[in-house]
Formats: sequence, C-alpha cells, structure tokens
Amino acid sequence: MSTKTNTKKLTYMALIIAISVVLTFLIRIPIPSTQGYFHPGDAVLIIGIFILGKKNGSIAGAIGQGLADLIGGYAIFAPVTLIAKILMGLLFGVALENFAKYKDDGHKTHLISAIALTLLALAAMVGIYYFAEVAIYGSWIIPLVEIPINCIQFVFGIIVGSIAGRLLKKQRI
Repeated sequence: MSTKTNTKKLTYMALIIAISVVLTFLIRIPIPSTQGYFHPGDAVLIIGIFILGKKNGSIAGAIGQGLADLIGGYAIFAPVTLIAKILMGLLFGVALENFAKYKDDGHKTHLISAIALTLLALAAMVGIYYFAEVAIYGSWIIPLVEIPINCIQFVFGIIVGSIAGRLLKKQRI
C-alpha cells in the first residue's frame, strides 16, 4: 500500500470516528428505565463499512461510539460498545459481501447467507449489551427494555447507513 493510500485510509477513519462521536453524543433519545439512549451512531458505522471496508469501518465506527460513551457519562459501557459494535460491523460487512455475490451470480444461498449474517450481527450486538447490562444492573429483567430499542437502532443504522454509504461510495470519496 502506498503512503498516499494509507494517509487517505487514516483520514477517512479519523473522519468516521469524529462523525460517530459527534452524532452519538449529540443526538440522543433517552431510555429512562435503563439510563441508556437511542442514537444514530450505527448508521455512521455502516457508512464506514461502505467507505473503508468491513474491518476498518467497523473499528472506526466502534471507536467513535466508544468515545461518545466515555465523554457522555457512560464510561462503563465503552468497552462493551467497542466489542459489540466491532462484531456487529464485521458480521454485517460479511453480509454485504454475500449480498454482492448474490447480485453478481443470483445464487439464493448468497442471499440467505446475507440475511442470516445480518440477523447474527443484530443478535450479537443485542446479546452483548444484554449480558453486560445484566452484570451492571444485577437484573435479568431491567435490560429487557433495551432489546427492542437496540433492534430499532440497528435497523435504523442499516437502512440509513446503507443508503448514505452507497451514495458516498458512488461518489468515490
């Protein structure tokens, strides 16, 4: 890889991190029962996957959301966010690769795999947060409130992030 390519990649990673921090930190819909919040950070992570690929996009989006946890008063969740969002992003990135294969060759196994991996990405993210909240709150019940909200945030992130990511990728930024 050339120095120019590395510089461009690092610049885009820094931009995804910064946008993720700002949007996750500033645009919050509180969830009073768990003190958590809904945010658009997952959409930025998905945009990062389109621009940087599954590995670098996932890392940048996760770091941004983790930093938002740190500066936003949710430091206990920062490591959980890093793990949950990196895993979610990697799985969804593989799902996108399978969907691209389906578009190329029309084999339904690629489409089924893409759907299954997307659902696995959702389950991984929701599961990681659920069990972390069980440990933090000492209750198996309280974290149940977060599950539908995490699902909605995931779906919102996939839809908005995929639309914006495709548009940005077409611009060859």
